[in-house]
Amino acid sequence: MIRRIAMSAMALVMVAGPAIAAEEGWSGDVSASLSAQTGTTSTLSANVDAKTARTWENDVASLRLTGTYGTSETRGNEETTQDTQALFGDWKHTVSERFFWDTGSELSRDSRQDRKIRVRIDSGPGFRAWQGEDAAKSHFDLSAGVGYRYEVYDGNSNTAFASTDIDQFVDAVAGFEYKNLLFDDKIEWTHTGSVSLPMNSVEAYILRSEIILGVPLTEAWSFRTGFLVEYTNTVPDGVNRTTTNTTLGLGYKF
Repeated sequence: MIRRIAMSAMALVMVAGPAIAAEEGWSGDVSASLSAQTGTTSTLSANVDAKTARTWENDVASLRLTGTYGTSETRGNEETTQDTQALFGDWKHTVSERFFWDTGSELSRDSRQDRKIRVRIDSGPGFRAWQGEDAAKSHFDLSAGVGYRYEVYDGNSNTAFASTDIDQFVDAVAGFEYKNLLFDDKIEWTHTGSVSLPMNSVEAYILRSEIILGVPLTEAWSFRTGFLVEYTNTVPDGVNRTTTNTTLGLGYKF
């Protein structure tokens, strides 16, 4: 299974990039990583992260797809250790030199967390607190807004859905995005963070932070490492509140 994921990831890097780049105004990047360990316990995991964006004079629309799958085998017993996929969409409209309007969305699942689905959309104003010479690669944005979140946790997939937990939230959302070029443009640094605080159930808040660090190897290829942490305060019994994902791999820009 993981081998098929890794092969598909590399095919996406080599094929999808040039096809999308042929359209004027499109850009994007794809990264893929694969790790394996053998011994008494054998582990194998694969990660794919693909993003494409379309830029107009005052608008930027982007789409990001992430997926992680991993297994661990001990004395012939195999266990799935990672199984999560997410699709993110974002639209940013520039109102003035510093102010913008941002709308984000998410469709995701995580079987290890017993989360069958999460659907989220939020929208609100934002402010560019700082930007460098290359504004696209060096800036600090702050945003806030309101949104809707729908989640289904299912710890018992029987026909009676005895352990199914379905929730709907009206979120107050705040977030930031910091991008910069470090060490004479040798490292591309991206740090994003957000908090979703349900106004109809304050204790069910979510904290999320992600750091992506890229080291350019050529104009198109780079070494890429990332770290993601998400804390969900209210989850069903037996589900961890904190999830993390660390990746190392190659990235391709188009």
